Amino acid sequence: MQDRGIRGDTDWQAYSIVLDVPQGASALAYGVLLQGGGQVWMDAARLETVDAPVSVHGPARTALLAVPANLDFER
Repeated sequence: MQDRGIRGDTDWQAYSIVLDVPQGASALAYGVLLQGGGQVWMDAARLETVDAPVSVHGPARTALLAVPANLDFER
């Protein structure tokens, strides 16, 4: 959701991310990103299969980085 991030104080609401998972995938990493100060709450996270007509959000990422990056959280 980096291109459609949540800004400012908001009431509780649902957000979704739709992505393609490659056929041979063996893991899926997900989480919450907070830029700046504040709090983030997540509840009732779930994974679902959707039908083909549903639009994918954002660019596809097909591979993990070869080495860890941004370990000091400066970027």
